[in-house]
Amino acid sequence: MGRRRKRANSDFTFNIDSLMDIVTNIVGMLIIIGIISSLSLRTKEFVFQTPMVYNTPKKSVIFECRNEQIFPVSIDQNQYYLRTFAAFQEVLLPKPGVQGEGITQIRQIDSKYNRILKSLNPKKQFIFFIVRSDSYEIFREARKLAWEKKLDVGWMPKPEDEVILFSPFGEETKIVD
Repeated sequence: MGRRRKRANSDFTFNIDSLMDIVTNIVGMLIIIGIISSLSLRTKEFVFQTPMVYNTPKKSVIFECRNEQIFPVSIDQNQYYLRTFAAFQEVLLPKPGVQGEGITQIRQIDSKYNRILKSLNPKKQFIFFIVRSDSYEIFREARKLAWEKKLDVGWMPKPEDEVILFSPFGEETKIVD
């Protein structure tokens, strides 16, 4: 009797059942987590107020929020800005080294910002903020203080490197609720 030789099998089969079990378990867990998350979010109420923009006959008093400080643009302009003209537009450039008021300063009753707010007539004037991307925190605090004085507020975000331009053909300041 001769020995049988094992036949060389060129067809190699790889069993991926274990891998399929792992993938199925992971997908199942993701589905369960998604269901639990959606059920827990149903019990929470989210309220987002959409800012409304509208024109007003009131005169704006403009402030700039940059470097986590606030600067009056309409009042004492020459103290904080270099003023020049280009192509029928007034250009305001920040004076180097000049400091505005920080968030702790504007919270004080005798701050320049609060003195300006007290001097304004809510029926004839409103506050308009030019907000740079590094100064949203001080903007929110300044806006809150203005609202406490019953003043309307408008604002516009601007890139940090964009200069302030005033033009007879330019953009109007508006109230934003």
